Amino acid sequence: MATVGNDRMIVRADCRDDNSWLFLVCYTACFGESELGLRFDDSLLVRPVHDVDQNGFGYESPVTFTACCRRVFRRKRIVVRAGCYDSEAGLDTVSAWIRLQRNGANGFDDEAATPVWVPQRDRRSYARPHRQLVPAGMVRC
Repeated sequence: MATVGNDRMIVRADCRDDNSWLFLVCYTACFGESELGLRFDDSLLVRPVHDVDQNGFGYESPVTFTACCRRVFRRKRIVVRAGCYDSEAGLDTVSAWIRLQRNGANGFDDEAATPVWVPQRDRRSYARPHRQLVPAGMVRC
């Protein structure tokens, strides 16, 4: 059964001029020998950790790829629009959820979350309009 590897992470998160966020998420999709050559779909959801209702958040459209080897590195980009969160308060803590499924299947094979990320600043600064997220516990130099 296809699985999301344990190396999943948000690599980069940038607040854009229109208050939307661009996230870059990387992970490894892992496959069994019998799954090689088959088509799979993966999709991504980035949402605040505290938003249990997921108001305004949903999985992006799935992207199809081929399981060409036992471990396939995936790099995905997703935009979270400003209307999905309070742009005055910003995003406080976020996590990306990765969903992996065989192409055309009704259910999904695996779903896993990245570690939590915390924004570098609480509010958008007009003196410095470009903002990035830093992983919780890491210091940016």
